[in-house]
Amino acid sequence: MPGLEKMSCRGGRLRPPGIRKRATMRALSCGLAVLALAAVLFAQSRTPVDIRAKSLVVTEQDGVVCRELRGSVIMTKDSLNLTCENALQYPDSGLTTFLGNVEIRDPYRVLLADRVIYNEITEEIDATQRVRIYQSDTLSATAKRARYREQSAQAYLFDDVRIRERNRRLLLTGQIGYLDHDRRYGRMTGNPVLTETDSLLRTLTVVSADTIETFADRKLVRASGHVRVERDSLVASGESLDYFTDMRAAILVGSPEAERGDSRTEGDTLKLYFEEEKLAHVEIIGHAITTSPADSGFAEPLNRMEGQRMTLWMTDGAVTESLIEDNAIATYYVRDQGQKTGLNVTSGDRLYIYFDDRKMSRIRVEGGTQGTYTPQRLVAAPADSARKP
Repeated sequence: MPGLEKMSCRGGRLRPPGIRKRATMRALSCGLAVLALAAVLFAQSRTPVDIRAKSLVVTEQDGVVCRELRGSVIMTKDSLNLTCENALQYPDSGLTTFLGNVEIRDPYRVLLADRVIYNEITEEIDATQRVRIYQSDTLSATAKRARYREQSAQAYLFDDVRIRERNRRLLLTGQIGYLDHDRRYGRMTGNPVLTETDSLLRTLTVVSADTIETFADRKLVRASGHVRVERDSLVASGESLDYFTDMRAAILVGSPEAERGDSRTEGDTLKLYFEEEKLAHVEIIGHAITTSPADSGFAEPLNRMEGQRMTLWMTDGAVTESLIEDNAIATYYVRDQGQKTGLNVTSGDRLYIYFDDRKMSRIRVEGGTQGTYTPQRLVAAPADSARKP
């Protein structure tokens, strides 16, 4: 490189191109000479290290030697390349601090930061201040701090972490992040939130949990611990979520519940399916129950559907049809032109229930049909306290 000379450190021996000693000076200025002296810091490294800069100043204070590298610092080691504006080397401790527009390139990532500390002994890189990592054409991350080992595919991120996967339009935020380049895997803890957007960057899905993991090769997002999902008109919760982004399907377990307006659904397992960025249908497996108010503006009484398996089909966020199987029971309050007429309980092996304007319009029963009708005068009225504010 014009204006720069090179110094190598091999086999623990420093081979300068000729630097004149000045015994009477505490500081040594090399002007535009090679920053070869700095290479001694890496004399114990497994492979040769080359460092260049425009000038070098060596100082000693309280027995601590510091080598200040100034201007267009370049370091290369194996497949790692680092550039920055200035650097401070402390050969006794094996630490080097790189300052100003630091850029590190290796086979796994490109890292940009304002400050990086390199540990010769552990080969660990610790980056702070405006940290940005680009790990592929589609994966990037920002944080206040990042740490990883040289030649390692893994990286740890800390404080205000944001991991973005552009091809799936996912943004994962939190306080502690982890990336594995080889496994195409990411993990976030510390109040993690995953946001999925559409092609116009409008929010589609928001997931929060104790831990959120992403598996890029499987197109999978996995959330665990106090999971909450917001999508379309649906708010769901549980202990574990698997969201297959390419299949537009999610599986929620661990006492899962889902709410859509006044309607509430629960069971052992909830499966959510989306079409054209909207919730299309829901499957509830095991102890399936769905309730909704019989009358608008009142919390009670509640219409109720229950069985061992239930499927709900939706249009624009409203249930239009449902199928209940295995010990299927539907309990609903009959209304005729807004007048209360009674209570109907219908059961069978399978119940097909159809809705019109968010209200039950008809029921079809298959197998083991039973039904009970109670006139309105015998139906207990809901308490006044059940009225919604």
